[in-house]
Amino acid sequence: MSTGTAPQPHAFDSGLTIPDFVACLSMGLRPVGLVQGYYCGTVASWANYSAYPEVNYPCCCVDTDPHTPGWVGRVDQLDTSWAEAHGAALERMLKEASDLGAHGVVGVKTEMNHPTNEHSSEVHLYGTAVVVEGAEAPKQPWSTQLAGHKLAKLIEAGFSPASVIYARCTTVLVEGCYMEYYGSGRSGTGNVIKPIVDAHQMARSGALAAVKQIAGQASLYDVRLHVHETERHRTYVTCSLLGSLVWRARPTLPVPAPVSTVSLAS
Repeated sequence: MSTGTAPQPHAFDSGLTIPDFVACLSMGLRPVGLVQGYYCGTVASWANYSAYPEVNYPCCCVDTDPHTPGWVGRVDQLDTSWAEAHGAALERMLKEASDLGAHGVVGVKTEMNHPTNEHSSEVHLYGTAVVVEGAEAPKQPWSTQLAGHKLAKLIEAGFSPASVIYARCTTVLVEGCYMEYYGSGRSGTGNVIKPIVDAHQMARSGALAAVKQIAGQASLYDVRLHVHETERHRTYVTCSLLGSLVWRARPTLPVPAPVSTVSLAS
């Protein structure tokens, strides 16, 4: 008599929590497997990317010797390389989902870092592939960061998931004597350090503009924004946006009038 465990039909692996798993089943989404996409490549040193002044700051120090004026600009090539890395990892994850006959991938997680040093880029996406019971698999599976009750409420509101999305914008701040003046303490208290404000604002607005350009007519949901400032001989400010694109599938159903269930007077 064998004491081994017999293989179970329709065995699968999943990154979903138990509540999210149950919610998916209640929506008719059957998990079929954990899928992932990975990319690792090289990027040039930050200093090797070109940037051009978009905002200039005049000399404001008290020294009489000539100084290099400060400025803020964008580092577009660096952002493009990371966007392409994310796109490659996403494509590989969706290929795994398609091989499983899945309709989409829910609960997508994104990990991005430098595995060795600043000259390398690593992107890892993973999520749970799901099948819509009774429907034919599409040519291209959809993907979303959402899962469980959040995804259920999105569909209830009349939207359907389209794709996870990533965009970023990096700005560089060449300080010049403008920043030396503010860093010296001679400017007093309460003054706005305009170059830093401009660098952060340019990074945030640039990332949002980039993601809107990718989204087109789709809506952006479940946005996660991360801003990172680093010093590499110059000051770099990077704003990254992760989110889920959704399409309007049907008009929003009217919300029913609330019904009182507990009365403090009774």
